Amino acid sequence: MRIQVLITTLSALLWISGCDLPHQPGPMPSEIVETEFEPGLNILGVLRADDQAGTSFINVNRALTTEEIYSDSIENFSPALNFVRVLSQNSGIEYVFQEGEDSSDLGTYRDTTLNVQAGEVYSLEISAPDYPILTGLTRIPQKPQLLANSFSKGINDISFKLQHHTSTFEYKLYLIFHEEILEKVISPSNVDVIEIDWSYDTSFGTPLYLILTALDENLTRYGNSPISFLPNTYHSDGSTVTGGYGCFGSVSISTFEI
Repeated sequence: MRIQVLITTLSALLWISGCDLPHQPGPMPSEIVETEFEPGLNILGVLRADDQAGTSFINVNRALTTEEIYSDSIENFSPALNFVRVLSQNSGIEYVFQEGEDSSDLGTYRDTTLNVQAGEVYSLEISAPDYPILTGLTRIPQKPQLLANSFSKGINDISFKLQHHTSTFEYKLYLIFHEEILEKVISPSNVDVIEIDWSYDTSFGTPLYLILTALDENLTRYGNSPISFLPNTYHSDGSTVTGGYGCFGSVSISTFEI
C-alpha cells in the first residue's frame, strides 16, 4: 500500500483546523479501553488458483506480546503443530499441509497435490498444543478475463476491458517488462466491465506479459485494514479467521502474453 502525503499543504491544514503540532500528543481518549493479550496462532494462508499444483501456502507462527516484539530473541515463534488441514467444501477432499524441509521456509506449510479451482469453497483448520483451534473459510474468485478483442497496445500504453465478477473484491494487475514490473490496483464498483488505460515509460521497453489477479473478500479486507501498531491509536483486529489471528484467503490468476 502506498500513502501519499501532501507535504506542501500540511502546515496550512494544521493552521486552519487548529490541530496540535506533530510533537504534541493530540486528542486523548475519553476513556480507557481495557484489553488483554489472548495467545493464539497468527497465520497468512493464500490459496492460489493459477493452474499449478502446490503453489498455495499457509504460513503459521504465534501472536507476540509487545514485550516479545521488542526483545532480543523470540522463543517458539513457529510452534509445533498437530495438523494443518484444508477441506474442499465442493468435493469433500481433505488436504494435509506439511512444513517444508528447507530451513529458509520454516513455518510455511504446503500440499503439493492441491490444485485450487475457481468458484470452489475451502475451509481451514489448524491445531497446535496449548492454542485454540484456528479456522477459516474462503471462496476462490473467478479467473479474471479480458473482453474479447478489447486489448490494444500503443507506443507507450495498453488498454483493455476487464470482465468483472462479483466474487472478486479487488484486482491487482501487473505489467511485466524485461527488467521492470508495474502494478495497478483496481477496486471494482457496481459495473460489469472495467475499462483500463495504462501508460508506461518507453525506457522500460516492450511489455512481455500482463498478469491479472483477482482477490477474494478476505485478502482484500485484510490487506486494506489499517496498520494496527501506531502510537496513541487503537484499531480493531483485521483478522479474517476465528480462534486466532491473520488471514486465510484466495486469489485467482490469469497470465496473458503480449
